[in-house]
Amino acid sequence: MKTLVIVNESPWGGSLGVTALRLSRAMIDNGLLLAAVFFREEGVYQALEGRVLDSGTPSLAESWLDLSSQKQIPLLLCSSASQRRLERAPVEGFREAGLAEVLELMSSCDRVVTF
Repeated sequence: MKTLVIVNESPWGGSLGVTALRLSRAMIDNGLLLAAVFFREEGVYQALEGRVLDSGTPSLAESWLDLSSQKQIPLLLCSSASQRRLERAPVEGFREAGLAEVLELMSSCDRVVTF
């Protein structure tokens, strides 16, 4: 079963980013195929290291990169959300993707899970 995970929430907006990361790890550990993780809207902030102004904000970027490197899972940032929201470059390992690429991924997946 091939799955696309979509993350819409920032690291400081709640616990959905951590939940998405945990589910993604569990899927991989149980032999499921994770096609990609797509970060859109506020989710693009997952691609930044911890914020200087808020030392309590979890930095999930490194955890996402660890997950990606284990199984070569693409970490995709919505190109328009990234350009509108990010004032600095995302951590290396995340890349921008347009709507056409994401729609193609969706059509090739058996399941799409959104957080």
